[in-house]
Amino acid sequence: MQELMTTFLEASENYLSYGLTIEKIKYSVFLLFCAFVFVVLWLPYLRSLNEKIFRTKGMLNMIPLEVIMKSENLKNAFLSGNLMQAVK
Repeated sequence: MQELMTTFLEASENYLSYGLTIEKIKYSVFLLFCAFVFVVLWLPYLRSLNEKIFRTKGMLNMIPLEVIMKSENLKNAFLSGNLMQAVK
């Protein structure tokens, strides 16, 4: 009976150790996947978005303030934040 209990305890310890190793591997793969998505997809997207925002702000700064103040539609659009409707 003692040998059976010893074998059972060793087997259960091996099983738990194996399960823990598998979970560590899964977690490592998940972290690597998240890092990959962040570096390959998210950072280029943020760079292009930042560039587009910079260009848009630059173009809006080129519009003279007098032109905006004369056009009631543009003035209201700038105040409400719905610029795309005013441009159309």
